Amino acid sequence: MLLLVCAGGFLVLRGDGNRVVPPGSPGQQAARTRDDAAAELVNALQTRLRAGDRSAAIDLAAPGDAEARAELRTIFDNVRQLRLTELTLRYVDEDTGVGGGDTFGADVQLSWRIAGFDSSASRMEVQLLLTQTPRGAAFVSARTAAGDRPGRGEDPVGAPVGQSADGTPLWLLGDLGVERSPRALVMVARQQGAVDRYAMLADRAVADVKRVLDGWGGKMVVEVPASQGDLEQVLGVAADSYRSIAAVTSTVDGSTRPSSPVHILVNPSVFDRLSGDGAQIVMSHEATHVATRAATSSMPMWLLEGFADYVALDDIELPVSVTASQILAEVRKDGSPRRLPTASEFDPSNKSLGTSYEAAWLACRYIGAEYGERTLVAFYDAVDEGLPVRDGFRRYLATDRRGFTEAWQGYLTRLAA
Repeated sequence: MLLLVCAGGFLVLRGDGNRVVPPGSPGQQAARTRDDAAAELVNALQTRLRAGDRSAAIDLAAPGDAEARAELRTIFDNVRQLRLTELTLRYVDEDTGVGGGDTFGADVQLSWRIAGFDSSASRMEVQLLLTQTPRGAAFVSARTAAGDRPGRGEDPVGAPVGQSADGTPLWLLGDLGVERSPRALVMVARQQGAVDRYAMLADRAVADVKRVLDGWGGKMVVEVPASQGDLEQVLGVAADSYRSIAAVTSTVDGSTRPSSPVHILVNPSVFDRLSGDGAQIVMSHEATHVATRAATSSMPMWLLEGFADYVALDDIELPVSVTASQILAEVRKDGSPRRLPTASEFDPSNKSLGTSYEAAWLACRYIGAEYGERTLVAFYDAVDEGLPVRDGFRRYLATDRRGFTEAWQGYLTRLAA
């Protein structure tokens, strides 16, 4: 960067020769004014949401924009229904790639906690669409990334646990139905309806987990977006990343902080096609991930996913020929797998994903049958706390990886017979 001293001031040039507006110029003053206006608007929205002033919050909408007013009304109502606390909004910067003319994108640092369910606050950066008016900045939308407002842009069995980039909180995306019990809080996009169904599945899932993990406190949050597209926006992932996935457990803000809240997120386009037993298995599987903090675990995927299925299937009265039909068919055709499933086999794009889950489940089912459920839980807990798997095999199962793999292969062969 080059600094040139000029009469009456100075001029800054970038190394590529592009001119940067000198301090005090009208262009820079306008930029400062828009930043200040955006910061004031974001601060006012925080204050009015916290204070419970519905009318004042709605009045932050762009003049004459009925959609903006309706969106603020929905956001306010969601905040009250969910009983959000520790709610903060802080303006960070303008996003010059969004909007045009008086309308612009505002990057906002957001944090919140669901009282009674989240032990700490979630934090993420979101984008609001604002517009400049003679009286300052005004709210246009918090849904810009979804491209779901006409004329405002064209932006665009359970899943393995993973992390994502910053997404968008579900409570910013649309009207929610909320139901809470001592065990679970469920938030469902109004278009989905049936909040009672999801609440019943969630409560049963908590009971399923506590039957195996009796030391778990037993509270969880389930989020049901209106569509797969909304799910992917909440997670901050590319379109169609979850087209074959019924649900996923993730930290709300995509972080790996051990204290970050962990929620279950449902893909309604897949989940709603499941049978009653199938829906319950998925919900109980994901509840196991919540109970064991699997979203921030580094244990082998076969153990993490296999154990979740062990818990989910523990009280389901279905024969193994049904619940493990894919892996058993493969064993009959080609023999038992040569190794335990690896992390890559749990990628949502894997066409044999169901086979990988069933193989992992039967590995944990074998431990439970051969050594007892308490030993399985102790083995899982020890590995989750950092014990190398090879040491876990030796300490809890009196074998090594090779010996365990051979025993599991024999178990698969017997079940496939």
